[in-house]
Amino acid sequence: MTRSVLALTFFLAAAAAAAQPNGPVPPRVPEITASGRGEVPITPDRATVLVSVESRASSAATAASENSAKMSSVLAALRRSGLAQGDITTSMYTVGQDPRSMRVAPGTPGIPPLPVEFVARNTVRANVHRADDVGKVIDAALAAGATSIASVQFSSPTTDEARRNAVAIAVAQAKKDAEAIATASGGRLGRLLSMSTGPGSSFSSYGSETYFPIADGFGSIAGGSVYPTMISPRDQTVIASVVGRWEFVPGTSP
Repeated sequence: MTRSVLALTFFLAAAAAAAQPNGPVPPRVPEITASGRGEVPITPDRATVLVSVESRASSAATAASENSAKMSSVLAALRRSGLAQGDITTSMYTVGQDPRSMRVAPGTPGIPPLPVEFVARNTVRANVHRADDVGKVIDAALAAGATSIASVQFSSPTTDEARRNAVAIAVAQAKKDAEAIATASGGRLGRLLSMSTGPGSSFSSYGSETYFPIADGFGSIAGGSVYPTMISPRDQTVIASVVGRWEFVPGTSP
């Protein structure tokens, strides 16, 4: 028993000795941290339009059937507006009972039961390759029986290139700020320790404006004519931010 205790004591002492540093801990190298932000504007030249058809009926089968007929007309109109078959895909499809038409519990005094109504909704995604054609596509869909346009989102194929340019601008800005900090602190910038993208990197902000112009020659809705939908996309801004860390080399005393 004594030998076991001695052996355990020696093992713990050896482990503690191994855990101790062999020498003094070197001083931590001073660092400079700086961030940068880059923005690159681009002009969107294509769009994605979500077109929806909603149908209501007293049965799910009838609602689905009527919805299918309406959507067939809408799809044909989208193709006539210049879209290819591959430009149109299903985004969402649902058939179900409208919660607002639930029957009132039997025996509720003074409240007659509501008729049950079913709703079928079909939404397709239309990829428009020319931003100038968005209004024409929307008008064709609505004229053919579409009940709503869920959204219009503009984009550009140059987004990735713009993002890389924005990152380069952000890195250059961060380095200039770090050099200014080092000079003001009486030293110079040393080697780069790390560089990473920060919050907001690769963020794109864009939007669109929809308006209905009133001008001679278009007539009026009461007269049988409608105003064409006009879509004016805003420029897109690709934003990138980075955070960099450099060694700080103190200046030598004269």
